[in-house]
Amino acid sequence: MKNYTIILLFVFSVLSGINITAQNFPKIIKHGNAYQLIINDKPFIMRAGELGNSNASTVNYMKKCVWENLKKQNINTALVPVYWDLIEPEENNFDFTLVKAAISGGEKNNIKIVFLWFGAWKNSMSCYVPSWIKKDVKRFPRVESKEGIKQEILSPYSQENLKADKKAFCKLMEFIKQNDKNQTVIMVQVENEIAMLPSARDYSKTATLVFKNEVPAALTDYLSKHKNTLTDSLKKYWSGENSGSWEKLFGQSIYAEEIFSAWSFAVYTNEIAKAGKKVYNLPMYANCALNRPGKKPGEYPSGGPLPHLIDIWKAGAPCLEMLSPDIYFGDFKKWTKSYFRDDNPFFIPEHQYDATAGAKALYAIGEYHALGFSPFSVETKQAAFMPPVLGATFEEKTQKGNLTEIPNAYNLIKCVENEITTFNGTDKMRGFLLDTINQRDTIILGGYEIIAKHDNLLGWSAQSKQPGWRTSGAILINTDKDEFMLIGTGIVLNFKSLNKKNNAGILEIKEISTEDGKTIIRYLNGDESHQGRHVRITDGEWGIQKFKLYEY
Repeated sequence: MKNYTIILLFVFSVLSGINITAQNFPKIIKHGNAYQLIINDKPFIMRAGELGNSNASTVNYMKKCVWENLKKQNINTALVPVYWDLIEPEENNFDFTLVKAAISGGEKNNIKIVFLWFGAWKNSMSCYVPSWIKKDVKRFPRVESKEGIKQEILSPYSQENLKADKKAFCKLMEFIKQNDKNQTVIMVQVENEIAMLPSARDYSKTATLVFKNEVPAALTDYLSKHKNTLTDSLKKYWSGENSGSWEKLFGQSIYAEEIFSAWSFAVYTNEIAKAGKKVYNLPMYANCALNRPGKKPGEYPSGGPLPHLIDIWKAGAPCLEMLSPDIYFGDFKKWTKSYFRDDNPFFIPEHQYDATAGAKALYAIGEYHALGFSPFSVETKQAAFMPPVLGATFEEKTQKGNLTEIPNAYNLIKCVENEITTFNGTDKMRGFLLDTINQRDTIILGGYEIIAKHDNLLGWSAQSKQPGWRTSGAILINTDKDEFMLIGTGIVLNFKSLNKKNNAGILEIKEISTEDGKTIIRYLNGDESHQGRHVRITDGEWGIQKFKLYEY
């Protein structure tokens, strides 16, 4: 009997191991012309929000100020920082209390977690490394500016820096693997807004020696293989040669130095990601602080996965599933277009929490079939720009103005998630983003020319006379022949037949419930459609409409 029991225990343990091994962990897959995030064998859209930098640093703050405020905004994914200094306060002495609490809180509130590894770098600086590393400059060297001044930035050329960072990250991944039983943690960001300041590159003796060496074959081979699809700026600076120093291949300029920095950071990050994936193979990505117009490398954070450096990062960090922009300024359409590539799943992990965020979330998912969208510091009330005012949190009575944009947009996405995931990666789904400057857009979809206009162009609302209009955004899906679904705010659609001999008419318009995305509320074939002239969702309202077209 004793031997029989031992055999049964052995068989049970083997079978248990098989179940764990066979489990389908979160992954990103190619789906048509885009990508999908798959969780528990189903496509998942991240209606996400990133916590303020310090807001996951105590269990009590998370309990008091985070979870309920996320749920009020229809958020299903929280981007949660993990602080190296707090999980390894003493070398080799790890404390994952905060990580465990985040996983538990996410599971309890049905909110997925993307952990942000605040390791060697956070917004270029090494402010979250443990004190035992900060104090030991000899063992853990820093980068130096052109003037030879040490910066609060760990050197990516130090094996000691890499070794310590890698060990802590692997311990984190091991803890997640052992403690996350329900796929609450779906992705990991490796480091945060990696880049070099205040110079284009590290000018320490070690870095300068590496800079004078030959460019690694791994990079030149990539450039040669992808020479026809490289970004225009990289084509401009690369000489086309396959061997030589950084200056020989990229010129004697500050941009050669930035390319060198990008390669160095990418290779370092790849080592962290590769080691972490061996422990627990979750999707991983790197985010990017964007370059401001008119600024040179070093004046803006140099060497991160910027639009003009994406190919350098793709070559140096193949273990990362994607490179993603943090968008706080500039032309949103320009930035999104730069990161929408066949080799790069599209995700916006940070956007300023402002009155445009909801419309932009719809546009990103409709036009670029994004894995998700994530405003910054979502759990705080005053999150219009960094730094947030901590402690002032959402209440029902404060859901006004720009505080309603994300909850409303995310509610629409939640209602039509099945349709979005069904048409993800196809040419049947498009997005619109309109404002005072960009008042119109025209696309071809479903055999019709579709003219989109900002609702204020009708001139009927009080705001149409104001100088600054609310940003409007929408997703338009061609669900079947002559059938469409419009999800959005502040938009008017008109239609033309591609056959110039015919006119395009509206057969019917159904207003759909924003509670379930299915129930028909009204048929809008009268004043609401201007007697069949257009399909319209009024400025300031967030709605879903299904409509059919015909030709006559």
